[in-house]
Amino acid sequence: MRVTDARFLFFQLNIWLCLLSAAMVAVSGLAMGVDPRSIGSGLLLAPLLFYFIYVEDRRGGTAEDEINQPHRTKLVRRYQRGLFATELLALVGYELVVCLLVFQTRTASVSDLLFAQIPLIVLGSYGWLKRYPTLDSIGVGFTWAFVAVFSVVAATHQQYSLDAATVFFGWFLITAAGVESRNIQDISGDTHANKTTLAAYLGPRTASVFVRLLKAGGVAVFWAVSGPLVAGLVVCYLLALSVFRHLTRRHRRGPSSETSQNSAHG
Repeated sequence: MRVTDARFLFFQLNIWLCLLSAAMVAVSGLAMGVDPRSIGSGLLLAPLLFYFIYVEDRRGGTAEDEINQPHRTKLVRRYQRGLFATELLALVGYELVVCLLVFQTRTASVSDLLFAQIPLIVLGSYGWLKRYPTLDSIGVGFTWAFVAVFSVVAATHQQYSLDAATVFFGWFLITAAGVESRNIQDISGDTHANKTTLAAYLGPRTASVFVRLLKAGGVAVFWAVSGPLVAGLVVCYLLALSVFRHLTRRHRRGPSSETSQNSAHG
């Protein structure tokens, strides 16, 4: 794989988002009164799972992907086998870590083996969820929030509690907002493919305000549960996402488009 292609796919497949999900788990631990260092291998659960989910979703390809991301779709097809191999490794790694937590460290119970499959069930139904406005946001928000809390509980002796439910709700608001934020960029392609999202119904301006309100609500939840320090870490997490989203938008059209644009401006 060429370096330019690898860099493009790193951003456009949201690999950076998968890696940053470990920070999300660490912040969740703090919010639930757990030292992030005690989470150990649980910090790997979210990056491994989300790598599998994102690569599998992009490899599937949809009509709106052809419109919104033509260069990404072309590269995904070119490196189909390699991406498939890496996503399988990520899935196996995820399941192995869960088994390790259940059978070796014994911080998780056998029932957690079943809980660990819930995100995969959501992935299987995501094509159906995307047919209806807000359901895709709800599905993704639920999955990310669930994994953030599940990773802490499975890797430590922490129990599901009111604090855990509140942390879940805070991340749900933030991650659901993130989905709608991306939907704003893809309004034309989604509408053309007859998959009108909530962002398309609201319009870019109103949807942007809605996204900011959801994220602010999520930060407020963390402040109410754990105080300003944890809320500040959540803000730092959101700022990191914002930086990477900016870099992702710069890579949106692909190396060939960037080259032509630079030539035109030169």
